[in-house]
Amino acid sequence: MELIQFYIVAAITISSAVSVIMQGRVMYSILSLIVTLLSVAWIYAILNASFLAVVQVILYAGAIVVLFVFAVMMLR
Repeated sequence: MELIQFYIVAAITISSAVSVIMQGRVMYSILSLIVTLLSVAWIYAILNASFLAVVQVILYAGAIVVLFVFAVMMLR
């Protein structure tokens, strides 16, 4: 069961990472980046690395993406 869940989350991660690169609009790219970072945290949780999953969500999906959003809002 864990292997199937891992493959599903890995497919979501890869497709959203490709979407970050291929998006034409910056805000859609940032939303895809959020999905990518949250799915990487989900992979960490599947692998029983709960500390890394929490750090991934708090540090990257929380702080860095917020900085990206503010930078895009200030540049527009």
